[in-house]
Amino acid sequence: MTSAARTRPPAADTPNHRSAADPAMEALQHFRLIFKSVKKHFHWVEQQTGVNGALLWAMAVVIDKPGLKVSELATMLAIHQSTASNLVDKLVKRGFVRRERSTKDQRIVHLFPEPAGLRLIEGAPKPLQGVLPDALRHMSGAELRQLNELLLSLVGKMKVRDTSGKSTPLASI
Repeated sequence: MTSAARTRPPAADTPNHRSAADPAMEALQHFRLIFKSVKKHFHWVEQQTGVNGALLWAMAVVIDKPGLKVSELATMLAIHQSTASNLVDKLVKRGFVRRERSTKDQRIVHLFPEPAGLRLIEGAPKPLQGVLPDALRHMSGAELRQLNELLLSLVGKMKVRDTSGKSTPLASI
């Protein structure tokens, strides 16, 4: 073991630093850490770019999938279609995205990045989708299944639940 490894304090989530108190309070601290970290990242993104995290992620998706429809954007961001429409309205208003009607069906609108949107993403802090979605994407399928089962159990035990939160961007919570 190197001297640097010996003198380095254990990470906060190692057994040596875990709370010996109530496991429920330990879990609560983990949620606080997650939410505070997400909020800090969103604040940093907005300071660096002038747009919130939800707009940045939506812009990144449009760049990654030029020509996608608003409904597809909503699915990719796991948000309600009306919320995606509101994000697109803001992106269009700021000159980051343009809408184009389908030549085959005028009811269908496709989204395309504008040069200003490309510049926005080029200089934006990473991860573009936010720290929590990025962390979740780095988990294995088994870890995600276990996490989802536990979170579903937790939600089931809550006396107050707002199911509209499932389709609300974290930046808006």
